[in-house]
Amino acid sequence: EAAWLLSNITAGNQQQVQAVIDAQLIPDVIHHLQHGEIQTQKEASWCISNLTMNGSVQQIQYIVNLHVIPPLCNLLQQQDAQLLQVCLDALHNILKQTPEENLEEVTMKIEECGGLDKIENLQTYSNNEIYQQSYEIIEKYFTNENDCHDHDDDISYMSQVPNQDVFPFGNNSANQTVPDNNFNQNNLHFQF
Repeated sequence: EAAWLLSNITAGNQQQVQAVIDAQLIPDVIHHLQHGEIQTQKEASWCISNLTMNGSVQQIQYIVNLHVIPPLCNLLQQQDAQLLQVCLDALHNILKQTPEENLEEVTMKIEECGGLDKIENLQTYSNNEIYQQSYEIIEKYFTNENDCHDHDDDISYMSQVPNQDVFPFGNNSANQTVPDNNFNQNNLHFQF
């Protein structure tokens, strides 16, 4: 119930997210995300997902520094479609809000904990939204990166292409559209 309450607060504005951070509650949420019973993990995942949707870049970096990525990735092996969607949303939001200079570090964290393999496996999941989300994450954040490592000459070229393609999406239409849609879904979750 406490995780559910915090998920409602992190569904608010950045000041409300900061209040949860200032109260030093996020380490406990991440602990329960990793070690809690499944229902507690679900509520903790909503809390983190809402934070990634409504938090600032600095607030999102804070939870990345607290090692939120491995527990999110661990939950990608569950069979609960809603839990999978919430965890994918959180990871996708983290990737979208990570500055370009830190993006490789975040993608490496996802790979190191086995998250990339789990995301790839979700491309065969029967739920279309989960398939689409996992496909988009792989396509936007992992495919070009793997291509870049083959040729040193291509690194500077490839690192410029995503800036032109990803930056407008991350700060204009897609960033505003996707969180609004997800936020409405989260409101439904919280109004029981």
